[in-house]
Amino acid sequence: MSGSRGRIILVAAFAVLSVALAVVCVLSRALAPSDGTLVNRNDFATPDGVVKVLGETRDGPLQAGDVIIAIDGRDTSEGARRPGGPAFREGQTLDYEVLRGSERKIIRVTLTQYPVLGQLIHNWPNLLVLFLLFGAAVYLFARRPRDPAARAAVVASSIAMITLAGSGYFGIEALDLVSGEQFYRWYGGQIFWVLLWGGMLHFALAYPEVTTKARYGLLLALSYGGGLLLYGATLAIGLPMTDNPVEALNVWASPIRTVLFVYPLLVFGVLVHKYRASTSHLTRMRLRWLAASLGLAAVLYALLWGLPVALFGEEIFAYQYHVLVFLPVPLTVAMAVLRYQVMDIEVVLSRSATYVILSVFVVCGYLVLVGLLRWLVLPHSNDLAEQAVAAAAAALIVLPLHDRLAKLVNERLFGYRDDPYRVVSALSARLEQTQTPEAMLPALVETIGHALRLPYTAIELERDKGLEVVAAYGEEIGEPVRLPLVYQGERIGDLVVCPRGAGEEFNDPDLRVLTDVARHAGAVAYTARLTTDLARSRSRLVRAREEERRRLLHDLHDGVGPTLAAAALGLQVVRQVMNTNQGAAEEMLSRLEDELQGAIGEIRRVAHGLRPPVLDQLGLATAVREHAATLAGRIGGNGDAPLTIAVDVSDQLPPLPAAVEVAAYRIVCEALTNVARHSGAQSCLVRIWLDRDLHVEVLDDGLGLGETRRNGVGLRSMRERAGELGGDFQVESRDKVRGTRVAARLPVPREEA
Repeated sequence: MSGSRGRIILVAAFAVLSVALAVVCVLSRALAPSDGTLVNRNDFATPDGVVKVLGETRDGPLQAGDVIIAIDGRDTSEGARRPGGPAFREGQTLDYEVLRGSERKIIRVTLTQYPVLGQLIHNWPNLLVLFLLFGAAVYLFARRPRDPAARAAVVASSIAMITLAGSGYFGIEALDLVSGEQFYRWYGGQIFWVLLWGGMLHFALAYPEVTTKARYGLLLALSYGGGLLLYGATLAIGLPMTDNPVEALNVWASPIRTVLFVYPLLVFGVLVHKYRASTSHLTRMRLRWLAASLGLAAVLYALLWGLPVALFGEEIFAYQYHVLVFLPVPLTVAMAVLRYQVMDIEVVLSRSATYVILSVFVVCGYLVLVGLLRWLVLPHSNDLAEQAVAAAAAALIVLPLHDRLAKLVNERLFGYRDDPYRVVSALSARLEQTQTPEAMLPALVETIGHALRLPYTAIELERDKGLEVVAAYGEEIGEPVRLPLVYQGERIGDLVVCPRGAGEEFNDPDLRVLTDVARHAGAVAYTARLTTDLARSRSRLVRAREEERRRLLHDLHDGVGPTLAAAALGLQVVRQVMNTNQGAAEEMLSRLEDELQGAIGEIRRVAHGLRPPVLDQLGLATAVREHAATLAGRIGGNGDAPLTIAVDVSDQLPPLPAAVEVAAYRIVCEALTNVARHSGAQSCLVRIWLDRDLHVEVLDDGLGLGETRRNGVGLRSMRERAGELGGDFQVESRDKVRGTRVAARLPVPREEA
C-alpha cells in the first residue's frame, strides 16, 4: 500500500470513527441521570475553586450560587480528586448538602432524565456550523483526496465533532463529580478541544498548499503535540499553586486555557508568513478567500455582540447565535480549493465591504435610537416596541445610502469600470498635463491602470520587427488580453491589459470600458508613433546623409580620382613624346579617351544613386508613365490576365522641389511594385494632382488588406518618405469595391509651388 493511499484510508477511517464517538457521547449523556445543575463555565471546570451551581438546565430545587458540599454522603472535594463513582439511577432522590449564602442546608433532589434533545435544539447554531464544516470537508476530500488541505480539513472537522459532542453541548453537573463516567466524557471533549487547535494549525500549514514539504511531517507532529506539551507545562506550574482538590480540578480538567493564548497566534502567523513568502498569485488569491471570510465573520461578531456588550452591557442577539457568523468560512475554503474562479472574489469583496459598512451604520443607528427612545420618547414602553421602532428608523436612514456606498466601494476596488466617461475624462486630463509627446504613452498606460485598478497595462506598436512594447505600467500577471488600437482604419498596435488576478477573466463591464478606452487611445498612440517615427526618421536621415557622403567620397576617391590622376599623368607623357613619336602619342591618347569615358560612366552611376535621372530627363509625369508601362502586362493578376495600369497625371505640373518630386516618384514605384507582386489585381489607377499639396493615390481592384495585416518594409519606406517632408500616408481597403487604396500627401512650400 502506497504512503499516499494509506494516508487517505487513515483520514477516511478517522472521519467515520469521529462520527461514531460523537454518537457515543450523545447516547452516554442521554442514558445517564441528571440533577439539573451546571458547575462549569465554558471551558473551565470549577472556575471559582468550589463546586458551585453556575446555571440550571431546568427548574429544580437547587439555585444558582449554591455551593455543593456533598451528594448523598459523597464529598464533592473527594470527587474532585478522583471524579466519578458508583452510578445513581434515574428517579432516585438524593440528599444534597449545600451552602446557600452563609446557611448550610440539606436539599432533596430527584434525579431525572437529561434533556438531550432540548440541549441539541438550544445549540442548533453550533450544530448547523458543525454539519456544514464537516460536510464541506468531506466533499472536498471526496473531490481531492490527495490534497493535503482537504485531508487537514477532514481531520480538523472530525475533531470538532468529537469536541462539541463531548463538552460543547453538555456541561458538567455536580452529580458527575461523584457518580458515573460523565465527567470523563466532558474531560475527553476538552482534550480533543486542545487537539482541535492542532488541527487548525495543521490546516494552516496545508492550505492552500504545503510550502515546507521537507519538514511537513515534523511540523504536523508539533502542531498536535504542542498543545499537549502546553497542557503539561500548565499542570507543572499550576498544580503546585492550588490549595484544595477543587482548585486542582480546575487546573488539570481545563487543558485549553494556555492553548487559547498561543495557538491562534501561531495559526495567524503561519497564514501571514505563507502569504508574504508566496510568489504564486493563485496561492495568494486562495488565502484572500480565507481572510475575507474570517475577516467578515470577525467584524460581524464585533458589531453584533462585542460592541453592544462593551457599550451597553447587553447583547442584540443571544450569544448562542454568534457562531452563525462563521457559516461562510467552510464554503469559501471549499470554493477556493476546488474552483476559486467560480465566484468572482472581487464581487464578494465588493458586496461584503458594502454590507459590512452598512451593518456598522445599522448597528450604530439602532443603538443610538434605542437609547433615545428609552430616554425621550418611549420611557415606559416594552422592549419589543423599542426594538421595532428603532429597527424601522435605522433601516429608513441606512437604505438610501446603499447605492452610493456600493458605488464608492466598487470604485475603490475596481476603478471606474462602470463609468467609461470617467475613464476617458481622466485620460484627457492626464494628457493635457503631459509636457512632451514622448511622455504621452507612459501617461496613458499609467492612467488606465490606476483608473481601472489593473495590475498591468501596456501599449505595443508596429515596428520593423513586429510589435514592440513602447510603454508599460505594473507587473504582468496571468494571461494578458489584447485590444486593437485602430486609427482611420489602420491597426497601429495593441492595448495589452492583464485581469486583476491570475486565471481570471474580464467581465462585460470591464470589456466595454476597455474597448472604449482602446478606441480613444488609438489616436493618442498614432500621434505618439508619428512623433517617434519622425524622430527616428530624422535620425536615420542624418545617418543616411553621412553614409551617402562617405560613399560618394569613397566612389570619387577610389574610382574616379585614380582615373583622372592617371589621365593627367598620361597627358604629360603625350606632351613629351608628341614631337618625337607621334604614333605612340596617338595610341596613348586613345587609351586616355577610353579611361575618361569610364570615369564619366562612374560619375553617372554615382549621380543616379542620388536622384533618378529619369526625373531630370523626362519630368515626374512622364517618368511615372514610363515606369507604369514597364510594369503593365509584365505580371498578371493571379496569372489570369495582364495587369492594366492607368495613369492620371497632368503634364502641366509646375516645377516641384527636388525632395517632393523624388518622394512622389519613389512612393508610386513602391506602390505599383506591391500591386504587381501581392494584390492579385487586374487593373490599377495612379493619380497625381496638385492643390496646396502634392497628392499621390494608387488604387487597385485586388484582394485588399487582411485583418491581420502587418506593415512590411515597403509600407514603412513610403510612410517614412511622406513623414520626412511633413506629410502623411495612408493605406486602406476600399469601401464599396474590392482592392486597396494607397494615398500620400506631400506638402509643397508655397514659394516653390
